[in-house]
Amino acid sequence: MTQQLIKFQFGGHATFPVRYGWLPKGLEQLHARGDFVPNIETADDLGLGSKMVESLAYWLQVTGLAAQGKDGLQPSPLADLIHKHDPYFERPGTWWFLHLTLARQDSTVWSWFFNDYGDRIFDRLTCADAFLQHTRNKALRPPSAAMVQRDIACLLAAYAARPGVDVVDPEEIGACPLRELGLVVRHDAVNRYERVRRPHGVPQEVFLAAAAFLSKDTGISSLSLRELATLRGGPGRLLCMGLDAIETQVGKIGNKRYLEGIQVETVNGERRLIVPQHDPDHWLAQLYERVGPEARS
Repeated sequence: MTQQLIKFQFGGHATFPVRYGWLPKGLEQLHARGDFVPNIETADDLGLGSKMVESLAYWLQVTGLAAQGKDGLQPSPLADLIHKHDPYFERPGTWWFLHLTLARQDSTVWSWFFNDYGDRIFDRLTCADAFLQHTRNKALRPPSAAMVQRDIACLLAAYAARPGVDVVDPEEIGACPLRELGLVVRHDAVNRYERVRRPHGVPQEVFLAAAAFLSKDTGISSLSLRELATLRGGPGRLLCMGLDAIETQVGKIGNKRYLEGIQVETVNGERRLIVPQHDPDHWLAQLYERVGPEARS
């Protein structure tokens, strides 16, 4: 049987990882005007260059904050929720949800890296070569090596942090808030990168949202720990969680009876998670309700 080729998305970010302050600016523009058009007028309003405002439009879409409408980008339910509760994107939980949406963008470097790339420790060249080979095997229009290198460079600039969580200076040129999730570690001394297996601070609602996506994608209503840890599109891959981290998270969830519709059951000596297939904005609303009052305005 001939393999069906896929239309991949390359570039769009114009080599810019999303920067501190960009998404609050874009979200405010979306709500003040009702749309976002990446033109010179918008660039001037936001104090960005023309390429930066194009990149911001890309980031608004791939993080699930906006979708293309008739007259420009339109805000999503996720955007409305964040605008109400965390308009300055100060809460880590907000960024975890944006990461989850980004890592589920099919046929992109983001989806490939978190779902399909298996190396835990790697260098930039090895990673780029793997992505190039993957796209040349599966893409309807295979990219050039230079195009692939730009995508990998942007991904690593967005996520790779110094050992531990990289609390960067928001004023640093090119600094990206996704580094603070601590999913990819940058070892400068040996010029290597490492994907973590037990990330810190993953909110239970983000884990449940990823599990809900997996349940919906696979049609499996009761997910085993191994399925949660290993299946494409599940929390193990999207959130860089190994089996031990999955087991710990499910154990915590199982002890919280107030989580409506969520069950942890034991079948033939194996723990399994049952989670309702809600949309991401439902889980984010649950997070904001749990962590307390609205963010400062």
